[in-house]
Amino acid sequence: MSINPMKNAWPIVQARLAMFLLNGVLACGSAWAQAEPDRSVTPQNSVKLVRVVMALPAGSPWLSLRFGMLCVSSSRTRAWDGRREDQDLPLFATPFKTELERAGYKVVTPGLDNLFDGENGSADFEAAAVITEALIDGCVSREGVFSEKGDVRGDGFLKVDWQIYSRIKKQVVARVSTQGRAHLSKSIPGGVTRLAVEAFAGNLRDLAANADFRTALNAPRPFTAGFQVPGQQSKIVLNGSLGAGPQKVADASRSVVTLLTGSGTGSGFLVSSDGHILTDAHVVGDDKEVRVRWSDGLETVASVERVARNRDVAIIKTNPRDRRPLALRRGPLTPGQPVYAIGSPKGKDFAGTVSSGVVSADRTMDGLRYIQSDTVVSPGSSGGPLLDENGAVIGLTDLGFHNDGPAGLNLFTPIGDAMDFLSLEQK
Repeated sequence: MSINPMKNAWPIVQARLAMFLLNGVLACGSAWAQAEPDRSVTPQNSVKLVRVVMALPAGSPWLSLRFGMLCVSSSRTRAWDGRREDQDLPLFATPFKTELERAGYKVVTPGLDNLFDGENGSADFEAAAVITEALIDGCVSREGVFSEKGDVRGDGFLKVDWQIYSRIKKQVVARVSTQGRAHLSKSIPGGVTRLAVEAFAGNLRDLAANADFRTALNAPRPFTAGFQVPGQQSKIVLNGSLGAGPQKVADASRSVVTLLTGSGTGSGFLVSSDGHILTDAHVVGDDKEVRVRWSDGLETVASVERVARNRDVAIIKTNPRDRRPLALRRGPLTPGQPVYAIGSPKGKDFAGTVSSGVVSADRTMDGLRYIQSDTVVSPGSSGGPLLDENGAVIGLTDLGFHNDGPAGLNLFTPIGDAMDFLSLEQK
């Protein structure tokens, strides 16, 4: 058996919880910190809150207020318009830190822990919260028609769907649904905000006690030891990438190219509307420029923008002439799911060749993750995309094991790893 990198040189190898939440004075001290720490939790990993999104169904009432000293007036209700709105992260970061640390977890909070590291504080796991249900039912004792001016008492409720993402494994490792309630018996300034924040804190107590969350955060260090991780570098923005939607696999071939270099040929694919093409590092070699041959036979010249040789990926840029970038899909895969590879085996004469197979397994070699598949690829296919059934890229052709028979044991670089090692950001 032999292993080769694969090139022609077969080197196969609204407002955010509305203005109430943003402008209201927190004025809540540590009111959500009520329970004693759970000393039985001995977390091995740290976690950081990276995003909070409001995503209620269109038309859902989320704020109901009555006015006056006796609060006997008719309720004035505000409904959500159906948008997904990113919330002001610092508003929720304080209860996130307080509640999880009280439960015994290690929390990284950039901007709170270290004022000089507001962007890059790193943790083993990242948490994102999607608020799927919300209702603040309050009484405004001093008139403040739908503003933060009135003193408010009442009740709050939030339901949150959590995603816990492993920075080492590059995938979501836990999905948890929680809910929390809050009550204010006395009117206070900023009461609407207080109710929302304390209801969020209730969700955090629910999260801290969840078995799936605890299992993820308590994963022993040896489980992640030995993985190679990307270094820090400036971002390369992939314009138009987030807008690239599903398409037929046959149509995706139009965005796959043959790359002609000084040492042979390989494959690549368009990942931005302004001409970024992703491929393997061993395809471009030491070249500063390569020729790009499109599916219609047109050729352009691309400059090599960045190479990550330890992950065997590279990004180059050329004139895309209004061609459509491929959608990129990060995240976990299921063994047995159908996949498709597109490339240029044996060079431009066989450009756009499509082969199919299934995901066989997740593999790790030399601290690097790979997608194993029986999808047949040949010399010249290196750097080409591995697609799911919706035409979204899940990996790049990289390594293959072969004897004298068909090459049915091949390894592909996960698209998330390629993006991280090249510091690519979708837009």
